[in-house]
Amino acid sequence: MKIKHFILTLLFGTLSLGTLAASVEHPSLTLTRDGVKAIRKRADKAPLFDASLERVMAEAQTALGRPLEMPVPKDGGGGYTHEAHKRNYYDMYYCGLAYQVSGDKKYARKVEEMLLAYAQLYPTLDWHPLTNSPVRGRLFWQTLNESVWLVHLSMAYDCVYDAIKPAGRKVIENGVFRPACSFIMEGTPENRANEDTFNKMHNHGTWAQAAVGMAAIVMGDDALLDKALYGSRPGGGFLRQMDSLFSPEGYFTEGAYYLRYAIWPFMLFAESLQHNRPELKVFEYRDGILFKAMDVLVQLAYHGEFFHFNDALQKGYWAQELICATDVVYANCPSKDYLLSIVRDYQKQVNVSDAGFRTALDLAAGQAKDPVFRSGLYTDGPEGHDGAFAVLRCGDDDALTFKATSHGLSHGHYDKLTFAWYDSGNEVISDYGASRFLNIEAKNKGHYTRENKSYAMTTVAHNTLVVDETSHFQGKISISERYSPVLLAYSDDDRAFQYVAALDTAATPGVRMQRWMGLARIPFLSGPLIIDLLKAESAGSHSYDYPIHYNGHMVSLSVPYQRAMETMRTMGSAPGYKHLWVEAEAKGGKDCTSYTWICGTKLYSITTATTMDSQIYLLRSGANDPDFNLRSEPSFLLRETGRGNHLFASCIETHGHYDLQVELASDMERSCTGVTVLSDDASGMKVRYDFKGGNSVTATVDYATNTMKINY
Repeated sequence: MKIKHFILTLLFGTLSLGTLAASVEHPSLTLTRDGVKAIRKRADKAPLFDASLERVMAEAQTALGRPLEMPVPKDGGGGYTHEAHKRNYYDMYYCGLAYQVSGDKKYARKVEEMLLAYAQLYPTLDWHPLTNSPVRGRLFWQTLNESVWLVHLSMAYDCVYDAIKPAGRKVIENGVFRPACSFIMEGTPENRANEDTFNKMHNHGTWAQAAVGMAAIVMGDDALLDKALYGSRPGGGFLRQMDSLFSPEGYFTEGAYYLRYAIWPFMLFAESLQHNRPELKVFEYRDGILFKAMDVLVQLAYHGEFFHFNDALQKGYWAQELICATDVVYANCPSKDYLLSIVRDYQKQVNVSDAGFRTALDLAAGQAKDPVFRSGLYTDGPEGHDGAFAVLRCGDDDALTFKATSHGLSHGHYDKLTFAWYDSGNEVISDYGASRFLNIEAKNKGHYTRENKSYAMTTVAHNTLVVDETSHFQGKISISERYSPVLLAYSDDDRAFQYVAALDTAATPGVRMQRWMGLARIPFLSGPLIIDLLKAESAGSHSYDYPIHYNGHMVSLSVPYQRAMETMRTMGSAPGYKHLWVEAEAKGGKDCTSYTWICGTKLYSITTATTMDSQIYLLRSGANDPDFNLRSEPSFLLRETGRGNHLFASCIETHGHYDLQVELASDMERSCTGVTVLSDDASGMKVRYDFKGGNSVTATVDYATNTMKINY
C-alpha cells in the first residue's frame, strides 16, 4: 500500500462516525428523499428512466401476486431453493423501489412480510448442505451469494424503513440483518472461515463489506459500519480494497471480467457512503480510483464484450452490474459523457435511483459523446509493479491484447505472456476463458466444472509458450501468485506500428521467456500485420510448444499433413493436453510453415520459421470430457523438441474477403512466403518476413534500448 493511502486510511479511521444513527434518513442508499421528489416531478423529461421504471413497477406487481416461498436451502446455483431466495431478494428490491416512487403501501407491506418471514427462517439455518465452496453460506451454497442477498435486502429495507413500525424493525434487524452481518463477517463459533473472506482483498471481500456496510447504514450502526470500512481485524476493509485491488491506472487485478462483477458492490457501497458519509469523499479516494476503474473497464472490451482472459464468460457493457456502475460514475462525474453513449447503445435502461435518473435526464438532453477506444498499457498491482495488460489498436475495428500480469487471485490462469486478436467483430485468436455453465445446476451445480482447472486454466489452452507439456508454475497458485512478468517495452506513439514486450523468468524453472509483439499497418498488405517474436532460453534441453487457438474453420496448411480419418488420439496425458484431440499432424516446412483459416468474412494466416524437424499438430478440445463440459474449439500447435534456446518467429496477417451472399471470394491466399531469422544473440533479434511481389518487412529488437523497429 502506498504510504499516502495508508495515512488516508488512518485519517478516515479517526473520523467520528458516532452520529450515524441520528443523521440517517430513509431512503439514503441508492435513492434519497430529494431524489424521490425529483423523480415524482419528472414530467416525462427522461424517457429512458420512464421505461426503466415501468419495468420495475411490472416486476413489483408480479411480486405482489407471488405466493411467499421460504424453502429450506439445499440446492446449488440454478436449483430450486437457490433461485427461490434469489427471486425473493429481487422481489423485495423492486417492491421497495415501487413504494418510494408510488407511495402505495401495498408494496411496503410485501417487503415487510418477506423480511419478517426471513427473520423466522434465518436464525434456524446451519451451513448450506452443499460443500462445493470452502466458504459456504446459509441460504446459498457460498457466502458470496449471501452477501449479494444482503445488499439487496438492505436497499429494499431502506426504501420501506419508515413504513414499518419500530417493533417490526426490531424483529427484522435482530432476526435477519444482525445475524446475517455476523455470519458474513465471522461464520460460526465452530467455523470462522468467513472472517478470512471478509478481510480478504478479493471480490468476495468487496461484496461482504458492501453488504455489512449498507446494512449498517440502514440500521444506523456506527460500529458495524466501521468494520465494513476498516475491517473486522487489521488489514481488511473497504478502503483497503481500493488500495490493494487496483493499479494506479485503475486496472483490477482479477481482470476485466471480474471487475465487471466487483464494480457493482464498489459502486453501490460508495454511493451509499457518498449520501451518508460525504466527509469520506469516497469518490476522490486514491485520486478517483473508482472512476479510473470504470475508464479501464470500458477500454478492456471489444464490441462491448469484455476481453476473455482469466475466468471469463461472455459478458459486456449490458450486464446488470455495468448498468449500475455506469449510472453511479456518470452521476458523480458528468464529465465522463462517453458513458451516456454506452447507456444509449448497449444498456438501453437505467437503474431506478438518483444516479439513474440523472443519467437518463442528461441522455435525453443530448449530452452523450461517443467513446474513443485507444491503445493502452494498464499496469497491475497497487504500485503498478506487477506486470501489465496491454491493448494495441491500429484501426477502427481491431484489438491485439497482451497479458503479462500477476496471477489474478483465485480467478487467474497459468498463461504468462499470452495474447488474443480481435478483428472485424470476431475474436479471431481466442482465449478460452472459463469452463462454467453459470447457474445451470446440471453442470456441477452451476459452479466451475472440473475441466476449468484441468483445461481452461492450463497454459496449453492459451496462446503462449509451453515447456515440456507443463503449465506455468506447475499449475499451482501458491507459486504463481508470488511472481509477475517484467514489462520490457510499450509504444503506441505511431499508430502505424505499435509494440509491447515482457520478460518472464519464473513460469518454468530454468527457462527464460520473453515475447515481443508488434501491430503494424503495412502499405502493401490489405490488413494489419502482427509480428510475434517468442523466445525461450535455457541451459537444458526441452520440448517447446507454441499453440494458437482460433475461431473459424481451417482453409489450408502449407505442408502435407496426415488427417485422423477413423480414430483420434489425445495430445498427451498432462493437464490440458489430455483434453486435446489430435485431428491431424505434419512435419514443418524447410524454412517456414503457414496455416490459414477463415473467421467471419476474412482470412487469417500465421507463418512461422520452421525446419523439417518441427512438428505440427491440428488439435480440437473435448477429449477426456465425459460430461461434454468443454467447447469444441480448434487450435494449431507447433512443437520444437530437444531445444535449449529457440525463437518462434511468426507473423499473422489479415487478408481476403468472402461474401457468401454473392458467392464472391478475393485475396484468399496468404502474402507471406518466408520467415528468416537474421540474428538472435545477446544484443537482440532481427527477423525478415518476405511477401509476394518482392516485398519484405524486417523487425529488429534492440535489447540495449528495449525498442522494436520495422523496416519495409
